[in-house]
Order: sequence, then C-alpha cells, then structure tokens
Amino acid sequence: MTTVNIKNVKKCAFCKYWYDPTNSAISPRTPNQNIWEYDEKCKKMCLLKNYDMAASSTCAKHHHKLELL
Repeated sequence: MTTVNIKNVKKCAFCKYWYDPTNSAISPRTPNQNIWEYDEKCKKMCLLKNYDMAASSTCAKHHHKLELL
C-alpha cells in the first residue's frame, strides 16, 4: 500500500471514473488531513477509456470520488 495526500495527486484509484464501487483499493490513513492509502497493483475498468487502468495511473480527466477537506 502506498500513502498519498489526495489533494496533490490525481491517481486513478481516487477517480470517480475508475470502477471500484466498494472502494476495495483505497483505505483512509488520516482522512481529516486527506492522507489515504491505495493498492498500486490493483487494476479496474476506467469508465471513460473503457479498459483496465492501474490504480497508480493518472489522467487529465480525473475527478475525485472523495470529498476533500
């Protein structure tokens, strides 16, 4: 698991278009400071690109699925 500040990164694991309805690839570390962990080896379908993307991938069309503080 890799720890990141989700305000500073645009990883697919935190994008609303990355199809992970149970959020199995992410977990809160210190959510009040926007620090989360994600499984960088996990792959899920991108609903915009229609193919599997790694959780550590990035995209210009990224939209956070979590509410930022």
